[in-house]
Amino acid sequence: MDWTSLPIDTVHIHTIYPPMQDDFTQCMVSNSRRAARAITRRYDAYARPFGITSTQFSLLGGIVMAGERTVSELAEICGIERTTLTRNLDRLESLGLVASQASGGGNGRICGLTEEGRALLRKMLPVWRKAQAEIRESLGPDGFDTTISTLKRLADV
Repeated sequence: MDWTSLPIDTVHIHTIYPPMQDDFTQCMVSNSRRAARAITRRYDAYARPFGITSTQFSLLGGIVMAGERTVSELAEICGIERTTLTRNLDRLESLGLVASQASGGGNGRICGLTEEGRALLRKMLPVWRKAQAEIRESLGPDGFDTTISTLKRLADV
């Protein structure tokens, strides 16, 4: 049977597929992912000349703020999925920016910055501050602070 030759019965079609009333341009998932990709691309462009990604830079900063921690603790503190964190830690370790050692209990590892990692972080801070200032200017001071506050609240949902 050739389905394309059948007449279209819109009443029947709408009983199977009701007309959409939802505005998917307001979808939290798609909008947050689009925003995250746009911000990541911008920060990655600044991090690229240093041989790391913006995620890896944030991880270096997270290690400085949190101190030496296990991979599981860092994943929780930095808000990075454990497998993604492990992949990034392995890369940073191969670059000599992070060192790890076995944790006292279990089979985990504790990670900390090397002197090279601290030096790179200090070198990159002015560039990160510039990227932060650009985003702040783009959103306006109140918009930036409100967005950061909202993102922190969303992270706790």
